[in-house]
Amino acid sequence: MTTKAAHDTRCGPPLTSSVDPQDSPYRFVVAGLVLLLKASFGLSFFVVGPIAPHIIEEYDISYSEAGLLTGLTLLATTLALPCSMLVGRVPLKVLIALGWFLAASPALTLLAFDYPVLLATRIMFGASIAILLPSLGPLLMYWFRPSELPLVNGLSQASITLAMALSTFVAAPMSEAIGWKAALSVFGFFNLAGALAWMTLGRVGQSAKSPVRGLSLGHAWRVMKSRPALLLAAADAGPVAQYTVLVAWLPAFYFEVHGISLVQAGSMLSLLPLAGFVALIAVGLISVRVQRRRPFLLIPGIMVGFAGFGSFLLADSSLVYVPLLLLGVASWLYVPVLLTVPMELPRMSPEQVSLMWAAIMTVGGTLTFIAPLAAGALTDLTGSYLPGFSLFAVLAWSLAVAGSRLPETRPRRLGAIRLIPAPVDDDDDDDGP
Repeated sequence: MTTKAAHDTRCGPPLTSSVDPQDSPYRFVVAGLVLLLKASFGLSFFVVGPIAPHIIEEYDISYSEAGLLTGLTLLATTLALPCSMLVGRVPLKVLIALGWFLAASPALTLLAFDYPVLLATRIMFGASIAILLPSLGPLLMYWFRPSELPLVNGLSQASITLAMALSTFVAAPMSEAIGWKAALSVFGFFNLAGALAWMTLGRVGQSAKSPVRGLSLGHAWRVMKSRPALLLAAADAGPVAQYTVLVAWLPAFYFEVHGISLVQAGSMLSLLPLAGFVALIAVGLISVRVQRRRPFLLIPGIMVGFAGFGSFLLADSSLVYVPLLLLGVASWLYVPVLLTVPMELPRMSPEQVSLMWAAIMTVGGTLTFIAPLAAGALTDLTGSYLPGFSLFAVLAWSLAVAGSRLPETRPRRLGAIRLIPAPVDDDDDDDGP
């Protein structure tokens, strides 16, 4: 067997050498697997919020401890930085399979006879995201044309929001029907099914013309401290922190302060990912024709803070549905563009994109670990949810502030991208990788 054949067998079924993967019909199968991946872990991501009162009652824990179920999940995503260094060293098919199987850890919730066991399943789930998301950047850059990347990113994020809307909507009634542990386990089994589908159908192409290698530590450090990486991380961190706090605590706030049932509160919160789903489909289609990126960051960046305030200040009014819808739109509208910008920066290899995505996840994951915990602690300290909600509504405007400082980018045609990093240029400055 030739070296190339052996390499391609390790990474998945070989492609015909004369077919550009970005022209291959099989890229639609890969796109379907990516959508399935995002949807399957979207089902389990924020599902704890609507059933938090049941968990607090079951284990007799505080609000701060309940906040750890969401916070530590997001803190585990900060492992994305070391995980991204595996890209170029470990075959992507193996990385994605490992992450996807680990994402099935919520299926073990039925065995969570005490709080630490439940917490462990959530941490493992967060670690799976740290492996998966940095691996997807190179996969998408290999299979899809630069002009297609915003649409693919938009559709994949839309699958997350649709899954989140579904799980948020059905978590409370499912918990009442079969118990909250069984409900969380059911959502986890979808990841197991997805991982098996990836092992069967997933393809990852790599070049055999030179050895596959990852980025050096010095090059990785320059990418992480570059101005675009820092601005992208700052832009995302505020809205993600607010979204995490509101999804984690708004159901309890509506239930305890305003007498809204958990089922109705879950239905109200499901509007956020549902509105985000519509926004993501729209931005994916629009961004194919409109090649400017910053408006997709600035407009939702202005909206997101005001909508956050309205979601809790108007809780007694039927008008609360308006800010909830706007919050869902603003919290998701910018994401495909944010993920596409690193792919369009000059001299960016797939491995560098993976590292930049990991840097965004690390900053966001750290802040979103603190966010629900801090909001829960402020509630314990003050006896009111409002101080925590207000703090993170203000921080959400980081999207507008940092987005206004980012450079404008455009799609660039690179041909079929191979998963080999660009040479390290020791003369690079801090303004870019």
